[in-house]
Amino acid sequence: MSTERYKPGFLEQWGRRVLISIGSRARKPKDSGNSFAYHTRILIFSGIFWSFVIGFLPSIVFVYLCTYLPPLSFWPLHSLSFPALMGFVFLLILATVIEFYLLFRLGFYLSFRMAQYADIELAEEPELITPIPGMMARLVLEIPDPRVRLYGIDPYKHLNERALFFRTILYKSKVFLSNIFAKLLLKVFLGRTGLRFLIEYISGPVTGIWDSLTTYMILYELRKRIITRKLSDAMLHKIKSKNRSEIFIESTVRAVALSIVFTKTFHPNFEYLLFRLIGLLPEKDKLTNLDDWTEFVRSLQNLTKEERKWPIAIFALCSSFDGNLNKEELEAFQEITEISPSWLLDRVRILGGVIRKGELTESLQWMEKILPEESSH
Repeated sequence: MSTERYKPGFLEQWGRRVLISIGSRARKPKDSGNSFAYHTRILIFSGIFWSFVIGFLPSIVFVYLCTYLPPLSFWPLHSLSFPALMGFVFLLILATVIEFYLLFRLGFYLSFRMAQYADIELAEEPELITPIPGMMARLVLEIPDPRVRLYGIDPYKHLNERALFFRTILYKSKVFLSNIFAKLLLKVFLGRTGLRFLIEYISGPVTGIWDSLTTYMILYELRKRIITRKLSDAMLHKIKSKNRSEIFIESTVRAVALSIVFTKTFHPNFEYLLFRLIGLLPEKDKLTNLDDWTEFVRSLQNLTKEERKWPIAIFALCSSFDGNLNKEELEAFQEITEISPSWLLDRVRILGGVIRKGELTESLQWMEKILPEESSH
């Protein structure tokens, strides 16, 4: 069965190289005895502070340098000075490039440190579309997960295309909102009034706050993805520790595939689980309709009562990867109530909250509580 290959763009390739370069030079931090959650909170607070500084200073320098340019007025149009406009645009682009370069370098460094505290190596993993460096680079550079379909799994079968379009437009407009609004509009509108002196006091803080918020969201999401990568590794270890049948592995693959559909994106850790699990099957090219709920329920009937608990538990764990249960996932749990324990949904909700808090050790403990207990014989 063919898979759709993803070719990373120039920015993502650059981000991967920077991260690997940082990893080749950095030393492993000494064990301080503090938890992963503690260290990542420090990293997030550090990122918020330095992002504010990076957003604030270029904006202030930009506004200050603009005072040396001829006055820029867009109305009436005949009064618009082309040399003044070109000078303004040049300074705007220069300030923005410097700001984003520094933000990206900061994001790469903090991301690497976060991975270090989770004992995750920046391996290239050429068999994957999204290796660890790619996942981190895309988050820092705010590149959305690729729209791919692997093994016939369609993450977008339940997705409203119109909603996706508007969400993409808003996503792409963040650069405009943070830089153009804070610099261009304030320059144009306040620069022609008696409030000119306020530009320096508004442009810098607005850009700094926006950059801090963006960095917080990036690191918050990265922390969740690092935790769920560790959960994925632990799940795979549990599955491979026993001699599982092909029917068992196939049903587990279907559980992951359905999680992809319900989450409506090819989360990098879903991809990681999917490739690793399918790699355990000798005849993977014969797999069909992996993202079909009816086929998943039917596959459970071919398992023993004890085996049946595993795909359901894997589906439950995957449902917590983004830290929240959506409507489709809740409805799916209701449909398999007869073959899933009543406590499962409660534990999944708790695990989702623990992941959001950044508690790595506690997340692994709740994973153990969700996975079926292994029989002694």
